[in-house]
Amino acid sequence: MRMTAVVGMALSLGLVAGCSGGSGPDAKAGGETPKAGESASSAPKGPVYKGAPVAGLAKQQAWSLPTDAARTCAGDASKGDKSERSICALGDAVIVTGDRSGDPGSSGFTAQLLDAKSGELRKKFDFESPAEGAKQYSAERLVQVSQWRDGSPALLIRTRVDTPATDLKKASTQTVLTMYAPSGDKLGSSTFDGETHLTTPVRGGYLVDTSAAGGNAKFIPIGDGETLTPNFTWLESKGKVGPGLGYSWTTDISYQPAANWLIATDIRSGKKAWSTKELAPPAAIAKLVTDKTATTARLTSLHGDEAVLEWSEYGKSEAVLTSIDLKTGRRIAEGPGIDTNGTIEDDGYAVSPDGKTAVVQYGKGAVAWNTETGKELWHQAKDEKNITPQALPGNGVLYAYLEGGKKAAFDVRDKKLLTAEIEELPQFTANGYAIVRSADGFFAFATQPV
Repeated sequence: MRMTAVVGMALSLGLVAGCSGGSGPDAKAGGETPKAGESASSAPKGPVYKGAPVAGLAKQQAWSLPTDAARTCAGDASKGDKSERSICALGDAVIVTGDRSGDPGSSGFTAQLLDAKSGELRKKFDFESPAEGAKQYSAERLVQVSQWRDGSPALLIRTRVDTPATDLKKASTQTVLTMYAPSGDKLGSSTFDGETHLTTPVRGGYLVDTSAAGGNAKFIPIGDGETLTPNFTWLESKGKVGPGLGYSWTTDISYQPAANWLIATDIRSGKKAWSTKELAPPAAIAKLVTDKTATTARLTSLHGDEAVLEWSEYGKSEAVLTSIDLKTGRRIAEGPGIDTNGTIEDDGYAVSPDGKTAVVQYGKGAVAWNTETGKELWHQAKDEKNITPQALPGNGVLYAYLEGGKKAAFDVRDKKLLTAEIEELPQFTANGYAIVRSADGFFAFATQPV
């Protein structure tokens, strides 16, 4: 399953590699440079930001890149080839993809892993153009943001390796999946026959293979480790909450009483962790429960092994937010009440880096609260436009969409509008830098408190 070297293979789509003729996705030559510190280079000098100031960001950029060097960023590994949003932040690093050698229209492209503070190059990957007749693979499909097994951020590089036919052997194709830490250090690599896994989702350092009959998932490690075969139906489960592989959930529908209980499952083992049928609902919801109707619940990630569990009476839109320990379902704090307006999916939420502040919007307006104490910070009024939270980087600012499509910044403490119109909502790194993309280029700003 794994390969440490590829000899005599032509890369029709993949990394330009070769150190004295060697190959593989982590070879140091051709398209890839040493990590920062191995060869000191000055921070890149690029265009000057001309847009309007953004609340919570420094007035002057820390560094920048021209548009052709950062046309896009990376995809989401958990979504395979269905990623829509271009993700730029990766821990304390930034990942960008652009034209090779700054040549617009080039059939190949370059991916660069950069230090978020200085813009220094940590690692570089050059992708060859596809072989004749092969599919065109976008940057978001081959360069993707993911997590490693401990929940830490990781970069996934997908490589297609073609071996031409010889007099005796048929032509063949293999797929190499390699994961890197934000530092640029290699975490693990695996090789698979064919090109199927150029589109397979990867979560928590494992390739999620759901091709088996019956819908049960098989989790194949990237690099060393054992394949996990938890005995639960992946197709019936919902999402993933928590670091690494984390937890999934299914719903247990009851008719006597009418209820939609939630069952949390440890994805690594496939075993039940807890169920809302066994947990006590918040007092406000418990008062509504009768012998004919019970509860409904929804689960959302919070911070680390903590989650937001939303409770409501079955069939009702009034709900109460709680913060819980994800492993046991134990309640940490009972938060504010909300009106979900009958929504099935999460409309939006944002959590501070320490996990102590959350802003959620499930239907009618947003609410901000302290997840440790349950104290409400603010709640939207009925006559206000809906706020859909996007980012809460810890500088006191909530970055969000405002009903009607505007992008805005708010003081998270009191909902005060700080900036009414932002060209593009920033993305934030783990060490306090914001990424802003515009028609003029790619810009990194230090965050600052408001």
